[in-house]
Amino acid sequence: MKKTMLILAGLLLVSSAAQAQFMDADDLHTFCEQRHPVAFGYVAGVLDRWSRDLHHAELSDVVDAENNRPKSKVPVTDKIRANVCDPDTVTLEEQVRVVCAFVADHPQDRGRSADMLVQLAMQSKWPCPAK
Repeated sequence: MKKTMLILAGLLLVSSAAQAQFMDADDLHTFCEQRHPVAFGYVAGVLDRWSRDLHHAELSDVVDAENNRPKSKVPVTDKIRANVCDPDTVTLEEQVRVVCAFVADHPQDRGRSADMLVQLAMQSKWPCPAK
């Protein structure tokens, strides 16, 4: 188990300093095709980031100084999930399958950042209903 974790940690550190992103969609596609644990971990990390950002937005003390009252946080929290309304019962395994299928089906987008493709895949599969 320790050996696997060290290998995964090493893979995560293999990133050029010149890159503006951690992983691009080509990399994610390769990991998906290989059914490599990095694909699973990457998608989980993006989703955890969304959860953390939502938590921070909900706890932030954003105050309208002019009226001395909290500003609406709805626009911020809506943007964090970016029109993704996945069901509470969805599993991480299913989310990874959705992302990997989306990346495979959209080769024209593989130059983009992998986190953007995670977002686009989730939006495509589970868009929020129109308000």
